[in-house]
Amino acid sequence: MTVTYDQTKLWCSAEDLKKEQMDSISSLGKVKSSKAPQRTSAHSFEEIGQESIYHEAMILSLHNEMIKISKYISVDFAAFLTDDMGGILDLYFSSVHIKEEFDKAGIRVGKSFAKQDFGLNGVSLSMEMNSIGVVKGSEHTNSIFSNWNCVCSPLYSDGVIRGYVDISFYKGLQIEFAIPFMQQIAENVTEKWMWSNPEMQLLRLEFSFEQFNLTAREKEVAQMWLCEKSALRISNELGISEGTVRNVVKSIYNKMNVTDRWQFTKKLSFNPVHNPELLYVK
Repeated sequence: MTVTYDQTKLWCSAEDLKKEQMDSISSLGKVKSSKAPQRTSAHSFEEIGQESIYHEAMILSLHNEMIKISKYISVDFAAFLTDDMGGILDLYFSSVHIKEEFDKAGIRVGKSFAKQDFGLNGVSLSMEMNSIGVVKGSEHTNSIFSNWNCVCSPLYSDGVIRGYVDISFYKGLQIEFAIPFMQQIAENVTEKWMWSNPEMQLLRLEFSFEQFNLTAREKEVAQMWLCEKSALRISNELGISEGTVRNVVKSIYNKMNVTDRWQFTKKLSFNPVHNPELLYVK
């Protein structure tokens, strides 16, 4: 049964798929191989570079989270992270035995868990329903997971799904206990760990600058202003007059509808790292 809270679904199961969705997935049958889908040529080098930053941050985030929570899980489990298209980016195993089992099954980085490649599984269900997905034992299309119960959650960043995290347990265990657990993991990966990554902060900062239509010069000054550098220091580093810096800051404030540095910082919803100089790339 699907649990609901305040009319909002917290998770979904195979039973929640519409008949046409289930028929589409079931018709795929068992697959022999499944490589991660490739990005189309429509993706620019800049977009690919941004995806790489997201992927690296998610991998580090999940690794840190798994180290933290492994102390509190007494049963064997496997966790893996995929990109937004279902291709595995990283795996984490609670024991050597589990790793060997997955290695034997060919589950490794680069494997695709998208429905067209691997049928019904935790990742493909989560992708289909845009929510936490739970798939148990024989519900999986591929027999590799017939002895596993899987729960998978999307990983959101700025309202966009950047990837999926799945935790799988042997099917003898009640998977429902892992649903709130998975919610917490997804929240920690995207909020607590990912935003402590300087490259992610820079990417998010660039996104904010674009939202306010800042020019290239304004972005440059805004980034240094955010790092609490004075107008004089900025003028020296950029080779422009102090008056020009102040005029640029004034233009930035007008575009962002703020009147001082505190409002400027708050408007960007920015949480600086311990050393804000890390955020300025010369």
